[in-house]
Amino acid sequence: MTPSPPPSPASRPPISPPDLLVALGITLAGVLLLFGTFQIPFGINAVVGPRVFPLIVSAGIIVLGLFLTFNALRGDYAEPGLEEDTDPNAPINHVNPTIILVGFLLGAVLLQPLGFVLGTAIMYFSVAYAFGERRYGLMLLVALTVSLVTYVMFTRGLGLTLPAGFLKGIL
Repeated sequence: MTPSPPPSPASRPPISPPDLLVALGITLAGVLLLFGTFQIPFGINAVVGPRVFPLIVSAGIIVLGLFLTFNALRGDYAEPGLEEDTDPNAPINHVNPTIILVGFLLGAVLLQPLGFVLGTAIMYFSVAYAFGERRYGLMLLVALTVSLVTYVMFTRGLGLTLPAGFLKGIL
């Protein structure tokens, strides 16, 4: 079999506006995150300051966004029907993303009064629920454990100040 020649510019697939918008949105999110990262004050007496991880994440998001933008401009676009065993005409389920969004918003609003551990546990709990987990005791235990470990790592390990809320004095 002989290799086929590369497609000519006239035979390239057209640019997909939805894919280009998503790619540009991801790039913009990375740039905004980078801008927000530079608003974080330097840590005092910290080997790894509070800017390190947000810088890594924002740089990764920008690189991903630029890669997706480049691919979208080349005419490469997502076709889930070709890559996965999916039905592109199936109705979209908005319930689970809504559960996650409400959990994150509720956790963010309650972060100051309840504290980081309880506010973040609400977020973890909502994600587990949206993914179909119904063992509530286990969900609560895992959410609280992960939140507590995260709190200890950031406060003791990185020297950051996170709201303790009701657990002030206990943590």
